Amino acid sequence: MNPKRALTRLSSRITRYEDTVKGGGSSISWDDVAGAMPKDTLQSLMIRVKWTGQHQFWEDLVWWASRELWPESWNTEDPRRIQRLVELALRDWADPGLCHRCGGHEVDGRTVIRTRNKKQPVRSCPTCQGTGIRRARSGRSCARLLGIDEKTWREIWRDRFQQLEVSLNTLESKALKTLQKNLEEEKDDSQQKNILTTPAK
Repeated sequence: MNPKRALTRLSSRITRYEDTVKGGGSSISWDDVAGAMPKDTLQSLMIRVKWTGQHQFWEDLVWWASRELWPESWNTEDPRRIQRLVELALRDWADPGLCHRCGGHEVDGRTVIRTRNKKQPVRSCPTCQGTGIRRARSGRSCARLLGIDEKTWREIWRDRFQQLEVSLNTLESKALKTLQKNLEEEKDDSQQKNILTTPAK
């Protein structure tokens, strides 16, 4: 069962939708999807904001991410920089954006330049080097957003930013796996109940 597909149904608040798993059809309710969400608050907020578009939780997400992901050893003279850096990492994680040149178009697992000439061989996009994602923010722009100079950004804050990105991607992957596992367990439970309540012929 695709957890991302389930989350799109959660965002549109459709009461029921059909999904096929392992060749069998099943009907899953909106409540099933909501109940299968990770119990971890930060993980739940992350996938709600990114995959269901529930942006009303944005401030809560920033607060929880600042609380959970910021190590005590990362000292700063200005506490506001903690929130700024966490928010910066969250924005890039939630919406990395597609490369403006290739549009993230994939052929055989590579992002390529679209061409009108079908005979011309595809090639990796030179702008994004085949990643499909637009170029990362410059150190200058990040430093400006944090109110520091570029040297301080390079020496201290860039590594912190990258570690936050890794943590966010890891948590997202964990949250989606938890959602998928919970949905499959709910499906199995539902099928078991149907078997038990179906009268024998």
